[in-house]
Amino acid sequence: MNEPSSLSGDDVTEFVQHYFPTAGPTLFIGNIGFGPDVLYFPLLLQGSANTDFRFMLERRPSVPAPIDAMATARQKELAQVLGESMQVAEVPVIADDGAPVAGRSACAQVHRWLREREYKDIVVDATGMSRGTCFPIVKQLREISTQSGARIHLLIADTAAPIETVRSVSSDRADWMHGFHGAVETDDSAKALRLWVVQLAEKHGGSMQTLFKELGTPDEVCPIIPFPSENPRRGDDLLFELRSYWLDEWGETPLSLIHAHESDPMDVYRSIAALHRARQEALQGAGLPSLTILSPIGRRLPGIGMLLAALEFDLPMFYLETVGYELLGELPAATQGTPAHRWHIQLNTHVDDS
Repeated sequence: MNEPSSLSGDDVTEFVQHYFPTAGPTLFIGNIGFGPDVLYFPLLLQGSANTDFRFMLERRPSVPAPIDAMATARQKELAQVLGESMQVAEVPVIADDGAPVAGRSACAQVHRWLREREYKDIVVDATGMSRGTCFPIVKQLREISTQSGARIHLLIADTAAPIETVRSVSSDRADWMHGFHGAVETDDSAKALRLWVVQLAEKHGGSMQTLFKELGTPDEVCPIIPFPSENPRRGDDLLFELRSYWLDEWGETPLSLIHAHESDPMDVYRSIAALHRARQEALQGAGLPSLTILSPIGRRLPGIGMLLAALEFDLPMFYLETVGYELLGELPAATQGTPAHRWHIQLNTHVDDS
């Protein structure tokens, strides 16, 4: 996989409006979420006659009633607009024994949808999906497309800031993301010098420390700092808030930090790619095996950059699944205008155009 082609901003809207109405059979895979942007791409694509709209409804054990009600309202609105072209399937996120099963459940559901029709284009709308659901199905579809020739499109709409009245509750059980085990289960991995690349996020210090300990103390840690960012001080504020972890517990210095654009997944992708390649070359020259482990936490767009790097280099992802949410105030209404950030990433550029 070479660097995927990407569009951002108004170019995304123009591409979606012009490409899909005249495209061949298209499968749109979205999620019935409660965020303010989840309606944007489905409504933008509603005039595409050849598009089958399929949505997942992620089921978690701890979700406040107002959030469930908001998701139900989103589903009803979509059904009114999309009509018979829309189907919804429930996807369990956590098994009865507490194990994360979102990725496995989602991939099984996608396989069922793919049997319905031969699709030329497949769209994954990551706007309302959790990482544990979205990332495995993106990898699954990219692998399937090598045989089918279908074009795989990743769409993301994101507001400038997360919803302040909703706080995610993470599992206390870290695990390798489904499909992203990489080389961690091989004999060579036990001897490898492990680099942990973790996305820093507000109020997630405890989650990051859980990951760090369950990894068994990585040899090196490179935290990703948002810079540039809409709030120019956000990176400094994060480092100050989380200093007891990255500075004291992990023993890192400012030289270990990765600065990457808060709203540009391609910048995150390129930063990780450059670091991974340089480290591999340096350690291979010394006869030492190297292993890079990624942990996406917090905001969506940097996590997409980590996904792209994991796909290119077959990197493992270690994460904590979201098991529920805490509601700290009222939920915002769904966005009716244009989200602040829009991205289109095509994950396979060399496909059969016949």
